[in-house]
Amino acid sequence: MDKQKLRFDIQELPEGESSKERSLTKGFFELDEEISFLEGEVHINFFRTDHFIKVSFSLQCSVELICDRSLEPFEKKIEGKFDILFQPGEIEESVTAESAVKQIPADELVLDISDEVRDTIMLNIPIKKIHPKYVDESGKLNEFETAQFGDLGEDDEQAIDPRWEKLKKLKNK
Repeated sequence: MDKQKLRFDIQELPEGESSKERSLTKGFFELDEEISFLEGEVHINFFRTDHFIKVSFSLQCSVELICDRSLEPFEKKIEGKFDILFQPGEIEESVTAESAVKQIPADELVLDISDEVRDTIMLNIPIKKIHPKYVDESGKLNEFETAQFGDLGEDDEQAIDPRWEKLKKLKNK
């Protein structure tokens, strides 16, 4: 992973507003064992003053997910944005789902936003990962057919597992 693409030297950032684009290739991030990063674009806006640096980025990327329903891999487009306010000196750092306040590193004058970009991707991955072929146009899940193996005889349908009878007797005691 070439994290240098998302590291910026503070001294090279001009005063006021500026922006940069970064293309990220397959495997740039190691996200999860069931989530693979395929590709992405990050658009970064900087606003530098003598007192702070504000970094805002938006991203569009593709990830490969494993369907929770069928275990088939599928590609999902992810979009997100995040704001970071870097300040010098001793500050209390904080992070929310939309923004963060961080201290400018004193030992090296470099802003690294790779963790924030990775976290933004992860926060925008749906909790239920369902392959698009199992979802209709309105976003509802298609009916899922259950598989039945072999024929059940009439005796099998009416038979009660003897273990249940023993458990019921124990419960009643």
